[in-house]
Amino acid sequence: MLKNLAKYLNPGILGLIVLVSGITFATVLFYPFSLIFSGQWKLNQEIELFNISEINLFGLELSIGVITIRFYAICILLGLLAGYSLAIYLAGRHKLAGTVIDRLFIGLVVFGLIGARLFFVLFNLDQFSDNPLNIVLEIARGGLAVFGMITTGLVYLWLYCRKFKFNLYEILDILAPAVLLGQVIGRFGNFFNYESYGGPTSVYWKMYVPPTANIYQDFNQKYFHPTFLYEIILNFFLLVFILLNYEKFTQKRAGLIFATYAFGYGIIRAFTELFRLDSLKIIFSKPLNINLGPYSFVFEAILVSQVMALGLAIVGIYVYFTRKNIIFNKKTTAEIST
Repeated sequence: MLKNLAKYLNPGILGLIVLVSGITFATVLFYPFSLIFSGQWKLNQEIELFNISEINLFGLELSIGVITIRFYAICILLGLLAGYSLAIYLAGRHKLAGTVIDRLFIGLVVFGLIGARLFFVLFNLDQFSDNPLNIVLEIARGGLAVFGMITTGLVYLWLYCRKFKFNLYEILDILAPAVLLGQVIGRFGNFFNYESYGGPTSVYWKMYVPPTANIYQDFNQKYFHPTFLYEIILNFFLLVFILLNYEKFTQKRAGLIFATYAFGYGIIRAFTELFRLDSLKIIFSKPLNINLGPYSFVFEAILVSQVMALGLAIVGIYVYFTRKNIIFNKKTTAEIST
């Protein structure tokens, strides 16, 4: 169905649909979400699926208990499903069989989740030193770093395209908007896990954080900036921009959509990372002093994700200026430098 939809629905029109749908969604849910953010309406962090108190299996009595799914996991799954659907649609616009995305999808999900988890664990080893099994067991409580996902995903994609002779940049143009859509939806999981928030605030859209999830030095503070929401909004408009310009950027080129995503998301993430309280950090043993003439700077730590984000933005700039002068023929996959 998505492949047939690609024949008749222009990505620009889809971008307008996404824009209107997003604004409608935000308008309808603004009030209930304002109550949730202010702490007036508490949400359960999980949904009970089954309650198997006792079963008899071949004469053995087993008690499994309550089987639940966390809202964090639901957000991740919805993000994966939405991203997959968009990738199938865009593959249809490129006259690529949906089976190409199907084969890629499983590998990208597996390698992406492994990379996202290992990247987070690498910079939070103290949390798992007592019980390394929590690396796997507590994944539903959060602890996925998107740059780990991007890194391992790119490695897997490069190997896949090299083996099956696909143009890497064409596939990147298909997958970049899909990944961005998944990030927009998946980021809502940060709310249900009370993470990725900024400093204390009293603004109307403030986010209530319970004491058990409060990492601020003053526990009397209960309301914080929902930094993840700022990233969601900025990523949403970046997605709309990409879809509105998709045909223009991919008409005779390959790689410009990925370049736009890499630069745009890199700048957005570098900006929002400045305000997060739970950023992954490398803390220096001694403050680093840098003197540049009349200006001096003191650094006590490096924000890992901010460095990665700026690196991604630089990659986007590099890809844009190296690919904008290369004409790509979709039918023959031939490339001509201009």
